[in-house]
Amino acid sequence: MRSDIKAALKICSLLLLSFLFFSSPSLFPQEKPILKFSNDGKFKIVQFTDVHLVYENKPQSDSVISSMISVLASEKPDFVILTGDIVTSENNKAGWEMATKPMVDAGIPWAAVFGNHDHEQGYTNKQLMDYIITLPLNLSAHGPSDIYGIGNYTLEILGSKSNKTEALMYCFDSNAYTGGKDEDEIGVYDWIKFNQIQWYRTQSKKYTEQNNNKPYPALSFFHIPLPEYAEVQKKASTIGDKDETICSPKVNSGLYNAFLESKDVMAVFCGHDHENNYIGTLNNIALAYGCKTGKDSYGKLDKGGRVIVLYEGERKFDAWIHTTKDAVKYSVTYPDTFNKK
Repeated sequence: MRSDIKAALKICSLLLLSFLFFSSPSLFPQEKPILKFSNDGKFKIVQFTDVHLVYENKPQSDSVISSMISVLASEKPDFVILTGDIVTSENNKAGWEMATKPMVDAGIPWAAVFGNHDHEQGYTNKQLMDYIITLPLNLSAHGPSDIYGIGNYTLEILGSKSNKTEALMYCFDSNAYTGGKDEDEIGVYDWIKFNQIQWYRTQSKKYTEQNNNKPYPALSFFHIPLPEYAEVQKKASTIGDKDETICSPKVNSGLYNAFLESKDVMAVFCGHDHENNYIGTLNNIALAYGCKTGKDSYGKLDKGGRVIVLYEGERKFDAWIHTTKDAVKYSVTYPDTFNKK
């Protein structure tokens, strides 16, 4: 083969490799961040939910991103969780890049679970997950392929002075709509399925056995609230705004019961209902909302995020709402605040 043809082929090969590298980050996955308690034995999480980011609506979207940046700069969390209905924009990839840029720029690991609206702009949840797992500092995962939904995964938080697991976060796809013909009976919103719950039970059992049969302190995150949230809403000890009827599935598939029996999950944090940001307990499990973050959808409450601070080696956390008007609102300490009440 002539030397000039060899040289041309070599240049083409190099150009092809360069193209693959820059255009297909999923072919070259980035090293995943490791979550650890800080030296003071704390791990701070910020939950953003219902961002409903419309990339094309620049004034609103810029304002939302500015609010997120402000919360992150003030709180300096170790991790951010996005609990669904994040991007409702036709330009979906640009929307996800914009919605996650505050974490990427601040160097904060983040993860996401899907809501009932994320898939409505022409992309399936699988396609969305295929994309967002390529974004920097992301810890989301597709989850097992043999169970229902996209985005059922567990995140470990390691000790401040070791690589030993000290706490867990269980993330679920709470699914979207039932599609039932008689919505009066089956309800509008879908439920977390039996095989998802079985997956959780298996994970929980494995981790508990790993920890000398002592359940790890754990939190759970997903979008649509459980039916048990209605019980918590009625309680006088519940703290926060309770301004909206609970939009949970009508079918109770038993996830709360699984948490109760497995004894690891201290609290559940969801989104979905824009006019609720409360936290309360039922049988010593906290059921809480985040704080609606976005502005391109209904809701009159102040926008912002929920802050959660775990304590290493303890079944304890602090939580509060951080809005554009109040840096600390509805502050609680679990379980002490609710034991006193």
